Amino acid sequence: MLLQPIDRFCTANPSHNALTFNGQSYSYAALWEAVERLRGSLASRGIGKGDSVAIMLPNCPHFVIAHLAVLGLGAVSVPINIQHKAREIAWQIEDSEARALIAWTNLAAETEKAVFQSDSLRMRVYLGDAVPADALSLLDMIGQGERVSLNTDASENDLAAIIYTAGTGGHPRGVELTHAAFAAHARTLSQLLRLRDTDVFYGSIPFSGIAGLTLTVHLPLMAGAHMQIHSRFHPGDALRCLHDNHVSVLIANPVSYSLMTTFPSTEKYDLSQLRYAISCEAKLTDQIAREADEKLKIRIFEGYGTTESCGLVTLNLFPGLTERGSVGQPIPGIELKIVNEAGKIPDIGEAGQVAVTGPTIMHGYRNRPDKTRQVLSDGWLNTCDRGFLDEQGNLYVTGHGAEIIMKGGFPVCSREIEEVVEGLPHVREVAVVGIPDSILGEDIKVCVVLKEGASIGPGEIVEYVKERVAAYKLPKLVKLYKELPRTATGKIIRSQLKEEKP
Repeated sequence: MLLQPIDRFCTANPSHNALTFNGQSYSYAALWEAVERLRGSLASRGIGKGDSVAIMLPNCPHFVIAHLAVLGLGAVSVPINIQHKAREIAWQIEDSEARALIAWTNLAAETEKAVFQSDSLRMRVYLGDAVPADALSLLDMIGQGERVSLNTDASENDLAAIIYTAGTGGHPRGVELTHAAFAAHARTLSQLLRLRDTDVFYGSIPFSGIAGLTLTVHLPLMAGAHMQIHSRFHPGDALRCLHDNHVSVLIANPVSYSLMTTFPSTEKYDLSQLRYAISCEAKLTDQIAREADEKLKIRIFEGYGTTESCGLVTLNLFPGLTERGSVGQPIPGIELKIVNEAGKIPDIGEAGQVAVTGPTIMHGYRNRPDKTRQVLSDGWLNTCDRGFLDEQGNLYVTGHGAEIIMKGGFPVCSREIEEVVEGLPHVREVAVVGIPDSILGEDIKVCVVLKEGASIGPGEIVEYVKERVAAYKLPKLVKLYKELPRTATGKIIRSQLKEEKP
């Protein structure tokens, strides 16, 4: 179980620093007391084993407290991205059948609209001032709750969390992950990286996503390390934190590394204490890796993973064994293979779909047995990503699923954006594609055909979309067409839409 080693460490090392946020540090004893008190408050209000609890908080100590309290009850944590709008929030609450919502008051304008669309929700809890009517205060629940220890009746095969990720078909898919998967992932990486309780982690990747949750929450806690928590990323703040706090483990995406390398006066920051700078969530370009080496004097270790695999499954950790440009070899316990369109394993160097197996693979998609069967077979997960292996077993990822756009590390389903735009009465047809972006890797292009006589501009379309989806899903470009290009059989030629000049 994930929480048992943390529980033992808290008992043995109560004064050890667990996390720091906005200059204030919290010991493991203080963290664990808050976790147990919130656990007691939730239990006294009927939350127990198997109940889903949605958590919509920014990166902060209270996210960690809420997540661990829920897991310790045998309940199911459902993190929600704080950028999401009411439409997206309502879907995740309803699909997960969440009985409680723990959210930030700054997000109440969206969460309260979502709540009234839910049949399952029984309790709303808020962090911050101006708590909405009939809702509870998270600070009061932590302060007044009776301490409750871990639920020892929970099985390692019980669900621990549902993480929503972009999927084909419009709605995000709820990835069901077990306690065993989380524990195996944290334990394996902790041993592989030889983590110790003197390590200091920097965490600004959103905790609501799989990388932030597993690499900057679970992993340092499993090792008894110290987390420097940041609610958002700023290159100057990050460099100062790395320098001043002797950070030894940095988890970031390529956009963050790029911003740090281009920040003024990088030479004044000493990053020599950094043992690992790990890049995930998107493709790391040779240019960013080279500039990090030259300007920051750090080597970036690139990894690859999916939400369905509980995060990282490969890491190019060993110079000499892994080539620059690859995402490395499987971490211990993970097997990986390439499968071609015929269902066979191709020759070395030939591309196909990436498949993985191991103890960290998801239980399945929430309420989607059809989609689960499409990607899980005999214990193997078909990631829908494309890649190839070299002679040393290094993986090179060459592309993602046709409907997925990777924008700055966030997966965006093109069909979801199409469905939103189709809600405009002016629109006859729409196609959404990914286009190259020098900073984000990919950005979003919306190609629209209007109905005859309709009049609406690209800016108005963007504003319409902005009200309905998270900011990271907003298109960079909206272009109007008389007709979309098609094949002889009538299929839209998306490659042409991607490649044409703006």
